[in-house]
Amino acid sequence: MGIIDRFEEEYLDVSSSRATIRELLELFVGAVLFVVGASALAYYLLGQRVAMWLAVALTIVFTITIVSQAYWAMTGREDYD
Repeated sequence: MGIIDRFEEEYLDVSSSRATIRELLELFVGAVLFVVGASALAYYLLGQRVAMWLAVALTIVFTITIVSQAYWAMTGREDYD
């Protein structure tokens, strides 16, 4: 079995199972830490205005990701079976 097949199997295993509350909480905490860290670095390197825009953009992306994961956690992923 090649590496691509192994990645595909792992992706299907993760995608077909429902996310737990703990996994969603880990995703949320990771997203918050990433936004804070990236914004702090942008503030230090590029200034306040860029840091704010970056924080807003990352917040939108992570919000969509978390809402999507919560939706799939509630409904399941029967399309992968």
